[in-house]
Amino acid sequence: MSLPEPTASGYWPQPWTCEDGGPRRWGLAAGVRGLGIGPGESLRVAAVRDEFAVGALIRREPGELYALRHDVPVRGTHTTPVEAWVERLDPSSLGVLASTPRLPAGPFWPGGIAAHRNGDLHTVLGRWAHRLGPGLEVLASHRMPVDRPYNSFVVLDGGELVLKDCDAPAGRAPSTVSVLDPETLLPVAEPLSLPEPSIARLSSDGESVIAVGTTRLFRVWLDRAAARLEIDDAWRPSYGPAPGRSYGWDPVMTGDLVLWIDQGRNRTDRTMLGSGDAPDPVRLWWADATGEADSVEISGLPFGTVSNPPAWEPASRTAVAYDSGNAVVGAWRFGEGGPEPLWRRDGHAHAGHLIVFGDTRELVTGDWADSPLLRRPAVRPLTAALGRIGSRWAAARRASLRSGCDSLVVLDLDSGAEKARVTVPSAAQGFLFPAPGFARDLYYQSITTVARVEVV
Repeated sequence: MSLPEPTASGYWPQPWTCEDGGPRRWGLAAGVRGLGIGPGESLRVAAVRDEFAVGALIRREPGELYALRHDVPVRGTHTTPVEAWVERLDPSSLGVLASTPRLPAGPFWPGGIAAHRNGDLHTVLGRWAHRLGPGLEVLASHRMPVDRPYNSFVVLDGGELVLKDCDAPAGRAPSTVSVLDPETLLPVAEPLSLPEPSIARLSSDGESVIAVGTTRLFRVWLDRAAARLEIDDAWRPSYGPAPGRSYGWDPVMTGDLVLWIDQGRNRTDRTMLGSGDAPDPVRLWWADATGEADSVEISGLPFGTVSNPPAWEPASRTAVAYDSGNAVVGAWRFGEGGPEPLWRRDGHAHAGHLIVFGDTRELVTGDWADSPLLRRPAVRPLTAALGRIGSRWAAARRASLRSGCDSLVVLDLDSGAEKARVTVPSAAQGFLFPAPGFARDLYYQSITTVARVEVV
């Protein structure tokens, strides 16, 4: 059986031109040579920028690195209006080579950016979509119909952008799916209201789109002839409700399975450690073509939580999942009888999106460390409030490094053994979108920090 590609044909034909390396969200760096860390080699931080706030990093052509940025929200995240902008970064020094003007965004939730097959960049943040030229000139903009943040988008094989609003983090109001023309950014179909809220980002195989609701999954199709979005009523896998569990996050489309992780509701501040809201253990779920869903516990520990997808390596059918609230990472191999556990690492505090190098069997993770005192129930609300205020100033971010910082850690995909790690001077845990580099290097990303890490 031939394996599907991680990136659909609506994207610029180069590696890592969108978050997770493709709309199927495998995290697989297809077309990029792995780090190949050998005996006696290590990692070092070759360049670092202390900048608030960075949301995502993507590549376009070789040497072209782009960062999506936004203002600091001053009140509740999903109600605070912000502006966004995109920077092109020097791939070695991370200096700013070009930047858009400030772009309207609206109510904040982390958005997304991608390089379209027409050569342009698209970005969605808040309730605005923008089309940019490779030189970062603004070519078109569109204000979305729902007064809530739209959390990124996927591109169909026909070139259309599909995006969805989210009532994050509450998850009470049903979401609306929209589809835009990639040139004009005008709607090509009426918005479609989903039956329930969806906090997770969308995933796509280029033709269908998967949305993870709070209790079910939905497959959405664009009927181009009728200019209409439709829900596949024959496929609605159920994974809830249950009193001790909360909603799922971004789905991974493998070709025959859809995988996702639940327990998405949390009280995250600068770290996801100890931030889970619901008492049950976090679970890795999967659904097949019949719509039947099943799951396995990731850590077995109470109050587990995540805010991102698992990773998928298609050649070995390996899934990597994690419990960010309890600092556990594990891997499973999916065979005919279901998932077989491969390995587990306790005390490994990963929270962001994963990168997999299939050729060298390497897995790129994070590992946050801080003072447990700051996460005690009586202390954490105060430190979280001070962090929201202090994160706006570089001096405060530097001072906070004495109480906690992140590491970038490369593991062996098949055994979980650690190959190399390096401490990154980040005042916050990496929650979002890193990127593979252009040589034997990587780009680390957190909301406060961008760093280039290289093999030496």
